[in-house]
Amino acid sequence: PMNQAPPSQGMPPPVPMNQAPPPMAFPPVDGRQAPSFPQAPAPSSAPRPAQGMGAPPPMNPQMQNSQYPQQQPSPSYQAPAQAGNGMVQDANGVLPPPQTAGGTFAPPPKDALAPAGRTGQVQSPPLIASQGVGSGGAGHTTAPPSKAPPMYNPNLVKGKAHPPTEQQQQQQQQPPLPQQQQQQQQQQQAQAPPSSFQNLPPPPTSQQPPQSFPAQPQSFPQPQKQQNTSQPPPASQQPKSRIDPNQVPRPATEELDVKEFRTRSLGSSPVPPASSAYRVVDDGNCSPRFMRLTINQFPGTKELANKLAIPLAVVLQPLAQLLPSEQTVPFITDLQEGPIRCKRCRAYINCHVTFLDGGRHWTCNLCGMMNPVEPNYFCTLDHLGKRRDMSERPELCFGSVDFAATAEYFNRPAMCPAYMFAIDVSMRSVECGLLSSAVESILAAIQALMDPTRYNPNTLFGLLTFDTQLHFFNLDGSHDEESLPSMSVVPDLDDPFVPTPKCLVNLFQRRAVIEKLLRALPQIFASNKEGESAVGSALVAASKALEPNGGKVIAIFSSPPTMGVGKVSRLDDAAAVGTDREKKVLSPHGTFYQSLSQTCVTAQVSVDLIACMCSPCFLDLVSMGQVCKVTGGQLSYMSRFDPKLHAVKLHHELVRRVSRPTGLEAVLRVRCCTGLTVEAHYGSFNQSAEGDIELPAVDADKTMAVKLKIEADMPVERKGAAIQCALLYTAPDGSRRIRVHTISVPITTNISTIFRSSDLDALINFCAKKAVADSAAATLESARNALIQSCVQILYVYRKYCATNPAPGQLILPESLKLLPLYTLGLLKNRAFVADTAIVKTDERYYYLHRLMTLSAAEMSTFVYPRLFPLHSLGTNHGNIGSHGDVTLPPTISLAAEKLD
Repeated sequence: PMNQAPPSQGMPPPVPMNQAPPPMAFPPVDGRQAPSFPQAPAPSSAPRPAQGMGAPPPMNPQMQNSQYPQQQPSPSYQAPAQAGNGMVQDANGVLPPPQTAGGTFAPPPKDALAPAGRTGQVQSPPLIASQGVGSGGAGHTTAPPSKAPPMYNPNLVKGKAHPPTEQQQQQQQQPPLPQQQQQQQQQQQAQAPPSSFQNLPPPPTSQQPPQSFPAQPQSFPQPQKQQNTSQPPPASQQPKSRIDPNQVPRPATEELDVKEFRTRSLGSSPVPPASSAYRVVDDGNCSPRFMRLTINQFPGTKELANKLAIPLAVVLQPLAQLLPSEQTVPFITDLQEGPIRCKRCRAYINCHVTFLDGGRHWTCNLCGMMNPVEPNYFCTLDHLGKRRDMSERPELCFGSVDFAATAEYFNRPAMCPAYMFAIDVSMRSVECGLLSSAVESILAAIQALMDPTRYNPNTLFGLLTFDTQLHFFNLDGSHDEESLPSMSVVPDLDDPFVPTPKCLVNLFQRRAVIEKLLRALPQIFASNKEGESAVGSALVAASKALEPNGGKVIAIFSSPPTMGVGKVSRLDDAAAVGTDREKKVLSPHGTFYQSLSQTCVTAQVSVDLIACMCSPCFLDLVSMGQVCKVTGGQLSYMSRFDPKLHAVKLHHELVRRVSRPTGLEAVLRVRCCTGLTVEAHYGSFNQSAEGDIELPAVDADKTMAVKLKIEADMPVERKGAAIQCALLYTAPDGSRRIRVHTISVPITTNISTIFRSSDLDALINFCAKKAVADSAAATLESARNALIQSCVQILYVYRKYCATNPAPGQLILPESLKLLPLYTLGLLKNRAFVADTAIVKTDERYYYLHRLMTLSAAEMSTFVYPRLFPLHSLGTNHGNIGSHGDVTLPPTISLAAEKLD
């Protein structure tokens, strides 16, 4: 029956278009009975009377057979309340009035049955908003749009079609406006205050009763659902939104004061940005300069970790340099039997272990095993369960310590620091000025090694030159003050050898001879006409010279290896990126450099390559760079070398390589607590069959990333999730040490808390290193897609589980990760991943890929998002040395086009 509405919806279903509507019944108003009106007689073929007072208005001939039903309320129907904006409010939401001022139903517009969002415009909320986790949607809007892309159909509310109002009828009857007026109306609508139903017309104010309609038939078929076949408007007709560039989140542009960060507060307070000025106080966890976690509160369940989308990883820089105002890593030498370790997991004792049984046992914070305390290490406990000598034990107070290694950690006597320089003296190197620049830079490096803070009387120094032959110099022979050391020539490039063992001498004893020879090299090879060079043969000979002791080879060259072993045997194919040939171009060619790298690892030799190309040519750095990647070396690339531009850079790089803290013959391992496991390592190193990371040399700038995985649930009641990094290395002074970094973070099941504790610098560093590994295993396109997918998935999870009532079409950014889209875009535009092969060649691309694998968290942000300095507004203090020894720089400005005007 038409006079009884369904109980769930409160209104009858629509009547088919070819049937007349039922009689209208009005609910009581103010307690009075609504008047009834007689039914109109059946329609006849007689002409309709002229329109006048009381006469029905004329109808469109096309709409005479398509009457629309009026709503027939049930006996228990309540009068709908008026909403605050003048709309009728019922249980299903805000509805437009079903009749016009004249009381007759108007024909619907053509898109009355279109889905919501096809007609009309409403002001959308900001496109980008940044909010703190758990703040209930609070936060500052960062990019308000000027136009609103979402559309709303006022004729559809929850899937129900309603007839248009008189205002909508008038709009349909009006002729189309010019394009300029349409744009003005759209701008006025976009400037209206945001509201979910702002474009809905006000309800009619007329109280005239409806006109009579023909009698309603007794039965009618049930309406059928109509499929929506409408298509979205073309892109040219859709309103476009524009984000204000000034409101987009960007890195801080002002120099902040040095803030103090206590490591015990890790997990409860945010970690300072890696590139900011901060001072670390180690009071129970290692400094974030050594270890950074992508999240500083771990999920307690495996299910939550899989839902999180943020990769669980740690970024390691085990020998990072500290500020002069920070406490140095303590060196423990009073343990005669070596550092105390857990019997089960072999973890080192640290400040997070628990002592029980009056101090006779200690519980490992990684595996939970109870270990006995050695008699010479025993001490009683106080009323708080702490050892009474804890303040005298650095390993029980600090998160980072150095243990003196005992004889069991020695495979051979500790090696001495040794440097073997191989210099290209071909005609191209002499003519472009590389030889003279290299000599001056090596002399500056020798001066840096004489610094009392880095002085080691056992430092060894060697030198060889090469073009189409190898030249060794006898630096240990007796020479007159006027004569130079004798030179030995090795013409055999296919099987190079060391002609004299005296090519490697003590630097401090033979410094005068070495410096004299270096200054004479430009004159010795000034008339050299050999245009080719044998870089591969020089690397083999230099590694053989260092094999008895180990050390570092630094090769400086300007020509590709065209002779001897390891010569270039393929051409550049930069256009292969994005095609089936990409995998072949970005993979090493041949096995020479891979076998050489394994030989160097066995001999504890690290290789650095400095390619200074005087003219555009293909070096095949993809193949040559393998020896740097495996041995823990560093690769540098300077295109179109010019002494006026690149001599300073070469000078700085050589001085930095010999003066930064460096550990020799190093072995690294990462251990995790129960429930966590190490899944993968990313960086430049050699991984043994046992899973240890082998590094012939690890310096203060070397960084690697370790991906973790939750294997089992971790109870929240646990003291914390612990991760420990142990590095066995030889210090520059010749002592064998074990550096142990330990970090413990809380465990939680709150996903909002996890997002609040996330570290953007560690996340971007890990994602960049993983993308480099993905590009080597698959393609660059897959690596780019993985970066985009990771960013989108992280923001989607935050929006789904943490954001409060997000508006459709609005980008919600967590406060801790508000720069994640910006840095992701920076990575995609970086020359390592850019798809445009016209602006980057294969050698340059591989150099950037190698750099990303070794960059620290502090360097990654500026490498991905460069800094822009306004040189026209420098202050008086800019360019001067600051209180911390750094150069005072002006504030940066955002990388926007309008900033260049």
